[in-house]
Amino acid sequence: MLNFPLTTSETFQRALAVTLAEGGHQVVVHALQGDEPPAGSIHPSVSFSFAAPKATEHGAALLGAMLRSPTRPLARMARRAVDRFGWTARAARAAAAAGPIWATRPDVVHAGFSGVGVALADAWDLLDDVPLVVSCRGTDELVRPLLDEGHRVALRRLFEQATVVHAVADAVADAVVDLGADRARVRVVRPAVDLEVWAAPDRHLDGPPWRLLAVTRLVPAKGLDDLISALAQVRSEGLDATLRIVGEGPHLDALRLRACRAGVDGSVAFVGSRAPSEVAAELAAAHLYVSPSLSEGISNGVLEAMASGLAVISTDVGGMAEAVTDGETGWLVAPARPDLLAAAISSALADPHQLEAVAAAGLDRATARFARPDQAREWLAIYRGIGGGGRSVSDAVPGEDRTP
Repeated sequence: MLNFPLTTSETFQRALAVTLAEGGHQVVVHALQGDEPPAGSIHPSVSFSFAAPKATEHGAALLGAMLRSPTRPLARMARRAVDRFGWTARAARAAAAAGPIWATRPDVVHAGFSGVGVALADAWDLLDDVPLVVSCRGTDELVRPLLDEGHRVALRRLFEQATVVHAVADAVADAVVDLGADRARVRVVRPAVDLEVWAAPDRHLDGPPWRLLAVTRLVPAKGLDDLISALAQVRSEGLDATLRIVGEGPHLDALRLRACRAGVDGSVAFVGSRAPSEVAAELAAAHLYVSPSLSEGISNGVLEAMASGLAVISTDVGGMAEAVTDGETGWLVAPARPDLLAAAISSALADPHQLEAVAAAGLDRATARFARPDQAREWLAIYRGIGGGGRSVSDAVPGEDRTP
């Protein structure tokens, strides 16, 4: 059995859960937040568990309540926590986090983000006989350690706890090794796309106006401020271009204000979150996909655009050069440079024949290197290698069994 602590909205974990379920594994998605999806909504072999309520009582009092709890996994994790951390609030938090995971009887636990892994580090100490896989997706490994030394230290501890450290790109793999991961434990499995979902439509370049598209979270690290500035520049130079931004996030009002201040609020549409079928329709209607991120592992949005036969421009960050070859399968520009982004947009749209050729090459790249069946084989090989052969928690705690 495999257990994934995550937020249930994440595309990566959903796809991985289905891949593993189709490979014969029983998968439990352990969500740290959100509402429980309908039974069978992901796959018949994928079920859900949810985190315990956050610990709000004083550590000693809460631990006492846990030890008396009729919920046996919680009581047993409390005993382990007291042994590890004493009668402390830290022990209470660790037990509250580990108990619901242990109750699912996992053979392997997979943290979908290293940030989640860091947050649950004390819980992994209580589950240290269950193999742990940690996925490293980009920002938590490429950006946060530069800004927060404490996070760098926490990642080193996490990588020591992990059986396998998964990186979405070679660039991310190099970063986690620099942060202390054992190279022998690192596995690179790049993101993948469902080529049927994102099948290339018959696209007719009928501009101007030229329709630009970005699909991403509305957070500062995604660089949408730079894209709006680039749009203002190309429009000031006479290019009739519009921009649609698909996604949600806390930066929405700031981006709307940026568009207003730049004088392009009438040319930018913030359309909110969309279902995959609606995103596919947005891709089919666009002339050019633009990813202005300040940090990425490998952008799923860029891969989906390539798979749909849409030409892409991306900032050259993280592992993006492993997906986009500049001038062949797309265009790469330096991050945080709206002027270079504007120049790339103008150049791409100036030659429709080149735009079509680059889009076709991008589709070939997505098909050859980022198809979901290839990714599925890589993941199944990793889990076969792990084998779930670690000792159970009960082996390390005399007198305990694993019956929930």
